[in-house]
Amino acid sequence: MSRTRSVLVLIADDWSPLAGCYGNPVIHTPNVDALAARGERFSHAFCTTPSCAASRASLLTGLYSHTHGQYGHSHGVHNFHTQSQVRSIPRVLRDNGLATGVVGKLHVQPPEVYPWDFAPPVNGRDVQQLAARAEEFLTTCGDRPFYLHVGFGDPHRDFGNARPYPGVTEVRYAPDEVVVPPFLPDIPAVRAELAQYYQSISRLDTGIGMVLAALERSGRAGETLVLCLSDHGMPFPGAKASPFDSGHHCPLIVRHPETGHGGGVNDALVNWCNIAPTVFDWCGVQAPDGLPERSFLPILGQPHPEGWDETYFSHTFHEVTNYFPYRVLRGRRYKYVRTLFPELTMPLPSDLWASPTWRAVRDRGITMLGRRPTLRCLHHDAEALFDLDLDPVEAENRIGDPTLTGIAAQMRAKVQAFRQVTRDPWILASEQAGEVFEPRVPASGLPGGRRLER
Repeated sequence: MSRTRSVLVLIADDWSPLAGCYGNPVIHTPNVDALAARGERFSHAFCTTPSCAASRASLLTGLYSHTHGQYGHSHGVHNFHTQSQVRSIPRVLRDNGLATGVVGKLHVQPPEVYPWDFAPPVNGRDVQQLAARAEEFLTTCGDRPFYLHVGFGDPHRDFGNARPYPGVTEVRYAPDEVVVPPFLPDIPAVRAELAQYYQSISRLDTGIGMVLAALERSGRAGETLVLCLSDHGMPFPGAKASPFDSGHHCPLIVRHPETGHGGGVNDALVNWCNIAPTVFDWCGVQAPDGLPERSFLPILGQPHPEGWDETYFSHTFHEVTNYFPYRVLRGRRYKYVRTLFPELTMPLPSDLWASPTWRAVRDRGITMLGRRPTLRCLHHDAEALFDLDLDPVEAENRIGDPTLTGIAAQMRAKVQAFRQVTRDPWILASEQAGEVFEPRVPASGLPGGRRLER
């Protein structure tokens, strides 16, 4: 076994954990399932913010979006940027001699924070082209350890199914065979869109298989940690850009080349701020000071690791028009949500607003999105407490339940501490609204390397 250690990240766009290995009985994902059989599947992995650019920046920096500054989308009129002093995965690894490559969707800026040795233009839906460019990188980096980031365009809406793609045998689904999740209404428009979404996931699966085959041909698979995940959940109302688990819960499959944990399931609660520390840990590189989360390498192979029973979310923007900040503590049974401006109606992303699903909801006056009231998807209380054992769809806010007062108080205090430790600028807005934060974290910043208390 070579001492060289490399990393391959396979990141999908808007993919909820829908795969055979995640229990979906319909969808065809043989390559993802094979990867899970050779690796380890996380059952409780979450993006920190269910929005593309902000989530990808958290993955690449190890920082929450209110800290790294990429509050929302980077492209066009939105124009959010990661703060220039932030040290990202490609920046740190490149400085330490690794070859860095990005193939496909990146969706963060500026380039000086995210420098790459190899970044060819590609069509993110053309998975054969993505795999060919990935193989080109693996060939040209020689014997250098590498970090390769492959960003697929699938299964982002508009699902990309209107044209054929080289090397892809499209898998098509009938609307009556898809599984309607419990937060969507079972109506023809939803089923038709889910059938398109499933097809796009199956094409993603084909691309994942192509890139993994290229890695095997390179002879570097035996040194390469493989991470397969998504930026956030599915592009449907009540998921993407919302505080519900249906937007935050994501697939995460890890293939460690040095262990024999094939087919294992790990129930640690992790989020995308754990990715950068894990990558630095694997590569033997010193992580930047001040990262709030830790590497999950030490718990691989442990189905129920101790001390991994809660994780945090932080969301502020999707598009520049989608301002709806919230902070969350997600425990194993209870979930606490702090909506910073509850007087706002939660704006839907433009692709969801224009979707056939939402048009049908509006036109037909549908009052229930599955088990959730439609109004609960648009209007959120200042505080919410959900019992995920009894209410996994998060339809009933139990913040006022007298039997849960102690749990609410404890989780509220932890979210306040999280916001202080991570220097959340929106603390000022909360204080102006009457919330009291004590004791204060010094404005000068975090002590070097401090992580969140567990």
